[in-house]
Amino acid sequence: MVIEYEINKFVTEKCKIEIEDSKNIFLKGQNRYDGLSTYFGIWTTEKYIVIATIISNKNISYEYSLDKNIYTTIDIKKYLEFNRNVQVITKNEFKEQLKSFLSVVKM
Repeated sequence: MVIEYEINKFVTEKCKIEIEDSKNIFLKGQNRYDGLSTYFGIWTTEKYIVIATIISNKNISYEYSLDKNIYTTIDIKKYLEFNRNVQVITKNEFKEQLKSFLSVVKM
């Protein structure tokens, strides 16, 4: 699957990224505002589909659904539009960033 998206600057730039599975995707990009790394992942568990974003190693947002058939392309496109230098990463790379983030907020 190829998703086309636009990057808004002073000039609109058209970009493309190729992904194989919109329900199992892990991306790394740069926050447009501070240049720090951001991570985005979509994966399924036995019960849920999870969509998570780690923003600048400071914030995490996630949502999950019991309906594993939800349409995720809009979430992917939204991430792509608000980040730059986006590349596909492995699930393990995403897991390491998630572990690193969670170790900071460990109680």
